[in-house]
Amino acid sequence: MLPLQHLSYKLTARAREIGGILTVFAAPRRQLKRKTLGVMTPTFGPHESVVILGSSRSDGNTRRAVDAALTHTHVEIVDLGTFDIGHYDYQHRNQTDAFLPLIERLSDRLFWILATPIYWYTMSAQMKIFVDRLTDLITIRKDLGLMLHGKSLAVIASGSDPCAPEGFESPFRLTCEYLGMKYIGSHYVQMEDDMSPEQLRSRVARLAWIS
Repeated sequence: MLPLQHLSYKLTARAREIGGILTVFAAPRRQLKRKTLGVMTPTFGPHESVVILGSSRSDGNTRRAVDAALTHTHVEIVDLGTFDIGHYDYQHRNQTDAFLPLIERLSDRLFWILATPIYWYTMSAQMKIFVDRLTDLITIRKDLGLMLHGKSLAVIASGSDPCAPEGFESPFRLTCEYLGMKYIGSHYVQMEDDMSPEQLRSRVARLAWIS
């Protein structure tokens, strides 16, 4: 019978040997996976796209980031601050406000870009109300909810930190999954109030989503 110390040594050596074999076989598969999982970013024409701006300042940093990202591209910008849109109501007492007519107006756009500043680690109150009111489209206006299927959505966000907080994208991504929309991704821009136009342009990449 082998001493316990010698047996432990043999088992450790055998584990290393098996681990080496697994590494040899696994490495090519990882490389192949990286090659076959390339993601093509879809592009949309300006007339197929719309920016939905939700901010406390219509001419604030988020609007500046949007304008810089859409340089030389004429995409309609819908400012939620100019619409009378109430909070979600279980009794739908605000169904005659501006929300449903706005959705009808946007129904022919294939690509929605939600633009929001980051307030307290999440989207703005204006944007949250808009997202909450999407519930109307799966209750009292299911015809408009079905219209969302297959549309694409992305996010432009601005803030003072170097990057967006962890989990910031989750509400947008999960909402898209629930409504049958395609979530394209987000574009975050770190902003400063005294930034020059040249500094802003250096931080904002032209959006690859719009051709």
